[in-house]
Parts: sequence; structure tokens; C-alpha cells
Amino acid sequence: MSSLDGFKIDKLLSVVVIGLNEEQQLNDSLRSVIESEIADNYELEVIYVDSGSSDRSVEIAKDVSGVKVLHLNDADPSAAKARNLGISQARGKYIQLLDGDSILRPGWLTRAVRYLDHNPEVSCVFGHCVEMYPEKSLYMRLCGLDWHVKPGEYRLCGGNAMWRRCVFEEVGFFDGALRLGEEPDLCYRVRHSGGHIHCIDTDMVKHDLAMNSFGQYWRRAENSGKAYVRVALRYWRKNEKLWLYESVRNFVEPMLWIAIFLLGTLFMSPWIGCTALLVWWFIRGIRTAIKTRSRTASWGHAFLYGLHSQFIRLPIVVGQLKSLVSSR
Repeated sequence: MSSLDGFKIDKLLSVVVIGLNEEQQLNDSLRSVIESEIADNYELEVIYVDSGSSDRSVEIAKDVSGVKVLHLNDADPSAAKARNLGISQARGKYIQLLDGDSILRPGWLTRAVRYLDHNPEVSCVFGHCVEMYPEKSLYMRLCGLDWHVKPGEYRLCGGNAMWRRCVFEEVGFFDGALRLGEEPDLCYRVRHSGGHIHCIDTDMVKHDLAMNSFGQYWRRAENSGKAYVRVALRYWRKNEKLWLYESVRNFVEPMLWIAIFLLGTLFMSPWIGCTALLVWWFIRGIRTAIKTRSRTASWGHAFLYGLHSQFIRLPIVVGQLKSLVSSR
């Protein structure tokens, strides 16, 4: 684990931006931080941690006035290690973590700081993540809907969030050994030390998924599956078996598809088996669309999201299997 080398300033907010070959969005990301207004006399400290970019990311960051640039000198870089380096150098009372492909929304820093100031029991706060270019591809439109969550208390958050600096002093940093699932792992430790993680009803960031092909869609889902298993294996012996239920459910659903197809085939024909499976997907898609209708402007997109929520379990299961095999 890293250590906190800086000193805390009560009216200082630190923003730690991490990146690896993010030249497309990095300038806008850093400027969205620098140009943000923070109420209540808070000052701003901005740190960019580069994980070994081969593009112009470092040059871009150095050109933005007020940004401190750090280099993660690690043969096996990861988001967790980059965040840990930035956190170790941050001096603020609160630390906003931001990915280099994300752009802060106006007003977010003020809302988040005030929420933490007025709710001392809350360890971390996050807001809405909005897909930057949903019109560019169906994959980005559908996967962007995954981020729509209602305000309230949650078990975990993503990489973009604002944390109390003292939380890292008390429970430790992100686990650098985890390349996937490092955020749920930290959130688990925080909650079991008495902390709380809240979502508030305001836009936090715009994020560019940059997903324009089926291959990218599949790999992202595979990585989600790997994260599910790695976290589930870590905590399955604990009282709260984080992500164990989700991991098992991800296996069960495709097994159910196979059972539906085989039953239809055995008792009727392969055509009936395929038809039965499609009917099952249709029913489940409609059910999900009804539940998530508020996330999108049309029933058509809601139904496509429902079908996506079914199909995506297939690459997730593949990712889970790969993770189980590699963990042996």
C-alpha cells in the first residue's frame, strides 16, 4: 500500500486525474476541472497521473496551467496504482477521482463538497455518469444506460467519485493487485469499517465509452465478468459475499437458455427450440424495458436495452470462466 505523504488542508479539494493514452479527451477533462467553480472558499489542487502514455497525453497535461503531472513508473500499470500515486500526493480534505476520458459537469464539485460537509457519516459521494456520444453507436447508447442509478445509498461506486481523504488513512488504498474490481473491493472495506457511499441526484461526469464495434462491446463485458469473479472469490467466505450472487446468476441465465433450447428441440424440433429461446428473450427484454423505461426517451431503446441486458450475460460468463481458469 502507498502512504499519504502530503498534509491535509481543510479548505482544499484535490482532483486526481489518471490517464493512459487519453490525448483525445484529456485536454477537455483537465480544463473541465480547472474551470470548475467551488463554493464555500475551497481551493483546488489538480494532479494528473500518467501511466506511461505513448501519445501526447503528458505534453497536453503540462500545457494546462495549474496541473501537477506525476508519472507512474511501473512495468505493470493499472488504474488502481495510478490512483494510489495521486492520492498519496494529494493534500486536500476531499479527493475527487477522475478518469482521463471523463469530463466534469458544471456545479458537480460544489454539490459534492457541500454534501460531504453536511453529511459527516458519508465516506464517498458520486453522481450521474452520462455517455458523451450516445448517437455514435448503438453499443454506446445501450451501455451508457447502465450508469443511470437513482440517488441513495449504494454498496459500491465506480472510478469517478469524491472521497474523504481520511478514508484512505483509515482503510487503506485501492488494492494494486486488482486490475479489475478495485473499486468494489475498496467500497467493501469502507462499508465494513462503518462508512457509507451515496449517490446524489446531479450530473457528475460525461464519459466517452469509445465503443464502436462488437469486439469492443464483447471485451468490455468479458472484463466485467472477470471483475465479478475476482471480487466474489475474495469475499465468498465473509458474511457479506460481495458479488457471489451476481456471479452465480450470470452462470445460471445462459444455462437456462440452453435448457429452453434443448427442451424445445427434444420434444419438438430445433426450430421450436430456437423459437422458445427467442420468446424467452422477448419476455425478459420487455420486463427489463418496463423497469428501466425512465432511463431513455423511447420504448424502442428501452426494449433494446432489455435485450442487451440478456445477451450481455454470455460474454460476462466467458469472462468469469477465464478468470476462474487463470486463478487456479
